[in-house]
Amino acid sequence: MGSTITLDRARWLGFRWHRHGLARRSREETLDDLLLLGFQDGRQADARRSLIQRTSGVGSTSVAEALSPGGPLVSMWTVRGAPHAHRLTDLDLVRSALAPRESDEGGAAWVAAVEEVAAALRAVVTGPTPKPEASREVNGRVPASLVGRCERCDADHVPDALFRAAGCRARIAVGPGDQRVTMLHPAPEAPRAEREKGQGRQDRRDGDPRLTLLEAYFRVNGPTGGTLFRDWMGGDTAAVAGLWRELGDDLVRVRIDGRRHDLPEALLDEVRRAPEAEGVVLVPPHDPYLRQADRTLLVPDADRRRRVWRALSGPGALLVDGEVAGTWRHRRQDREVTITLFDRLAPARRAEAEESARLVAEATGDRVPGIVWD
Repeated sequence: MGSTITLDRARWLGFRWHRHGLARRSREETLDDLLLLGFQDGRQADARRSLIQRTSGVGSTSVAEALSPGGPLVSMWTVRGAPHAHRLTDLDLVRSALAPRESDEGGAAWVAAVEEVAAALRAVVTGPTPKPEASREVNGRVPASLVGRCERCDADHVPDALFRAAGCRARIAVGPGDQRVTMLHPAPEAPRAEREKGQGRQDRRDGDPRLTLLEAYFRVNGPTGGTLFRDWMGGDTAAVAGLWRELGDDLVRVRIDGRRHDLPEALLDEVRRAPEAEGVVLVPPHDPYLRQADRTLLVPDADRRRRVWRALSGPGALLVDGEVAGTWRHRRQDREVTITLFDRLAPARRAEAEESARLVAEATGDRVPGIVWD
């Protein structure tokens, strides 16, 4: 990498806004990289809430119905061990990218432990299985050294981080169940033609799936740094440094408002020419636009950052022309969305926010909510 290139923050925002599919209702191919990286899911249906702000459906399936153990989108414990929605066709690539290696910090012992628990999970989860039941069954199939005391549960079981990493290796889909019990399912194989289409995305000549993820991350987010990518992926410091060395001369050093990052040179002109971000959207707390960003660059004001990225029960974000302009919460029981503004918002932009709030409810089949402006 040579000298540092200065880029305009507004262009960076515009690049991300369009690559994150927030500029307009997205075409199918716009979502390819985003779904490879995954939409974080949870009990509040965050993946569907993120998707519906970008598209009305996945193929011929509505967003409300697209995420299921049978696909076309499947939720699995992948990035950082959190449930993420991916295309069924991308599961094997994602699993390979996130598979532990003996060269990682955990070493051979962690690799062996993950494979041991994964084998037990494949034997136990042969159909819809409540997670507590699967956990008890796995306890009896793995060495006692892999089972520990959990003070929170007041029970002995395989540690959750290990259980989730093994679930990814075992291709276990995660789905909600009755009475707030998480259900586990064996993820089906994608049709052969669709699998081959997914495999075709891994086009690096060395075939490293981690590089495939990193390249998608750059295409979606533009300038980024190794620490940001590592924190997003939940990966190993040395492994991420190795990926940066692999890209080597393909990268250029850039500066945006004093923040230094790297960018593939092939994307430089696209970032420089990116149209400005335009539109008003409500995104959930773990939306990729928030999760895959330099927080200081996205929200320069420290007090606002604290209000957006709370450690527990964080709110969603109101995005206006690429900027985080406020927060929001959906009280489903009260059929109410409360939007808290950081600054004044013109009536026309409020109308756009209210339309986005309607989509929040549509994603989960709820009735149109009332809007409370705070």
